[in-house]
Amino acid sequence: MRRWHKPVPLQIKWADEVPDTPGVCVLLRRANDISSVLKIGPARSLRRMFQRECRTDYSSLPDQPGAMMWMESWSDAEEASRLVGEYRRRHGRVPPLNSPY
Repeated sequence: MRRWHKPVPLQIKWADEVPDTPGVCVLLRRANDISSVLKIGPARSLRRMFQRECRTDYSSLPDQPGAMMWMESWSDAEEASRLVGEYRRRHGRVPPLNSPY
């Protein structure tokens, strides 16, 4: 069973809320809108991924992430790939910040 953690704002002060375990992260435009997916990706450490995303400069892009939600999973890469495929089937494209390749 998949258990998603509620979205947290993409601000470094929230880093302690994110576990230091493998999983899948989803970047969202807004914390209160889980349908605003911008990126789906695997993470060997969800906390390190969160910290890296907090430091990433997205100011040159039209869509900027404002929150992250995650699911802990030992099969992080396979799960992320499956979720990107599911997103592509539903929307006809990958999330905006994922590579199209």
